[in-house]
Amino acid sequence: MTDELAIGDFVFRQRNVEQGEALPRAYDAVVAGLSWETRGSTALSMLKSVGPELTLFKFASRSQEIEDAKALQLRTFLTLQPDLTIKDLDASTEAEKNFKAIKAWLQDLYAKAERPLSILLDITCVPKTYVLYLIGLGFSDELVARLDCLYTPGRYDLVSGGAAAPPALTGPRPLLSEGEWHSRQIPYLEASEYIANDADLLVTLGGELGLSVPFIERFEPRRLGLICIEETSPSRNVPMLQSERMAYDELLREPNAVQEDIKLCDAVGVARHANAFIENTAARGATMMAIGSKPHAIGIALAALSDPRVEVVCRTPASYRAVDVHPSAEPMFYEIEDRFDPASYIAPRRQAN
Repeated sequence: MTDELAIGDFVFRQRNVEQGEALPRAYDAVVAGLSWETRGSTALSMLKSVGPELTLFKFASRSQEIEDAKALQLRTFLTLQPDLTIKDLDASTEAEKNFKAIKAWLQDLYAKAERPLSILLDITCVPKTYVLYLIGLGFSDELVARLDCLYTPGRYDLVSGGAAAPPALTGPRPLLSEGEWHSRQIPYLEASEYIANDADLLVTLGGELGLSVPFIERFEPRRLGLICIEETSPSRNVPMLQSERMAYDELLREPNAVQEDIKLCDAVGVARHANAFIENTAARGATMMAIGSKPHAIGIALAALSDPRVEVVCRTPASYRAVDVHPSAEPMFYEIEDRFDPASYIAPRRQAN
């Protein structure tokens, strides 16, 4: 079943991916992240064909163990497309350098096609910062007319921390990241004017609530909206580390804090909620912070592109923990289409071989 939303200049749709389905159209590029996570190739492996143009973003590894895991996953991708291209990038925490490289890559694709592009991006193992950047850059600079996304949900052990859990700590546990978090304003997803202390804050939350609290408190919002992942929401009394439960309670003690639970993969639901959040604001603008799932990040990116009062902020840790994540459910398919681009209603939809 397809869920659809018209938001700003875009049509936004989501549905499950079916085993053996063909690509719904011809793409100028199919992109995925080369990772240590087992789930990294799941979505593309379910398709009948990935098309002729598969590019893998390969961020520099910080250990030989991670490099070996990426080499192993590369073998799987090569079975899907032997002529794939690897786009080498700096470490994923080096965002500014990588932004420049990705922008140049996308501009080259655009120049070659001589028209706005149609891209399929598997966001499963591409960090949220870069997913948000590609959405903002592609549509703001009119390099992209359509950006479809694949996402494979993963199974995390956020109660015990799994094999990657650090020794017992008195403070919050860094379950998926390491080191201090730094905020990063996403280029092209910026508010039209500087809103300083006259802004509301909407946050998509994930599994590191203990680290999220001080990160959120820096912004001193007038109104705080929290979007929790419904399947693991603290409001459902699911098992949690005590430090995480305390962090959740602290967030709810914030003045004017309001919580909404939305399913992990419901990007359309987040976009709908974020759109309503900014429409109901009495502030001059809103900061939307992507800490939770990648589908939730897509939702707030669409809200930002659709309203000039919104800016999107992401967190960048010192590094990420090399936790192997296995698929936990069927992959999802998201369509982001510029409904005012002539190609969206003049050119017929083409089936890939």
